Amino acid sequence: MTLWQIIPLAYLAVVTIPLVRIDWKTHKLPNVWVMPGYVALVIAWIGVWMTTGEYPMIPAISAAGYFTFMLLLSFGGGMGMGDVKLAGLLGGTAGLISVPAAILSPVLAFVAGGVASVVVLIVTFSRRSDLPLKQAWAVTKQTRIPFGPFMLLGFWVAAALIFFVE
Repeated sequence: MTLWQIIPLAYLAVVTIPLVRIDWKTHKLPNVWVMPGYVALVIAWIGVWMTTGEYPMIPAISAAGYFTFMLLLSFGGGMGMGDVKLAGLLGGTAGLISVPAAILSPVLAFVAGGVASVVVLIVTFSRRSDLPLKQAWAVTKQTRIPFGPFMLLGFWVAAALIFFVE
């Protein structure tokens, strides 16, 4: 692991628990917690560029890809802009680790978020047996869950898997 990987990882390590707590309570990921991570990421990218002589394309593509994917999902109303901004930061940092980390991070986030959503739906329907199945949309609107914690979980699990495998 290089210093340039440690810089954004250290920032994310510091803000992960506060972001999870805030998102669970308010369904918001405040800019004051997310945006400074981009400064750490840019410093890391510049460091990689200066030490290797090559622009860090993988982290840039990973950040742009995850950001754009989440932005497209936000148009449907399922994701907030906090999730979109966090996606760019997580994608860029995962890309600094490796290509598999950049791919695994969002995949694991969506798997974890999907499993949690199914659990919430099952629990809600088991408590409200009077509801017909066609009202699933109304129930999920009342029991919505934040996605930021699952994005962070996916990132840290992907990072851990890569570090233990390599």
